[in-house]
Amino acid sequence: MSKIYRLRPVNDLTIEELKEHYLWFSKPTEYRDDADSNIFSFIDNNESIEASFKRIYREYKEVVNLSKQIGICCFTKTLPKLNVWKKFPKGHKGIIIEYDKGIIEQHLIDTIGLGDCFKSVEYFSAPTLFKSYSEHDILWEKYDDGSKRYKALREIEKDPRLLDELFLRMFTRINVKYSIQNEARVILGGENIPDKTENIKGYKLKIPQKSILTIYASPNTPKEFIKTLNELGIKIKVVD
Repeated sequence: MSKIYRLRPVNDLTIEELKEHYLWFSKPTEYRDDADSNIFSFIDNNESIEASFKRIYREYKEVVNLSKQIGICCFTKTLPKLNVWKKFPKGHKGIIIEYDKGIIEQHLIDTIGLGDCFKSVEYFSAPTLFKSYSEHDILWEKYDDGSKRYKALREIEKDPRLLDELFLRMFTRINVKYSIQNEARVILGGENIPDKTENIKGYKLKIPQKSILTIYASPNTPKEFIKTLNELGIKIKVVD
């Protein structure tokens, strides 16, 4: 059984998320880090990408605005040690939910046709800057032997799959200072966006209740909150 984890804060919405067994997908506009999933930042920092977007789209700024509607659900790929919890947003007193990764993957395939849904995050000192060999390409792959492969922007423009991959990379590049979070993300875009109302903060996506395996609490998690969690009937472990 493969597992995936998600750190959640101590609040009523976390209880609701567990009780109703859904995942919360935040819109990029809700992120405090302006460099995280901000397509405008990539355009500002890469003239070649701006020029490429202008060639592809008649009104590329409208496309960029549409990208603000995507939903992102963040996970950590391994159960972090207790002294690392504080490195996560609101993690000091939070809880970690352990999921059956395979059940979630199959559920998303069956319900919305989203396969290979967990995308690993890459960490960079300047995440919104794509390195280039020339003004006509961007760095596409780095190999273990130190070699690199660049991809011509004209090639990306002509291939919808490569263009989708470029957008995906923009949503999975964040600052190296967050690398301890060892993150993977599920991203909802296009037809999978359940609600395109502009002023909402994100989306709920139901998952099978059986995909929720264990709740890990810390000694700092309020006892009243743990008591409420116990009433949900989910196995709880206190990490020390």
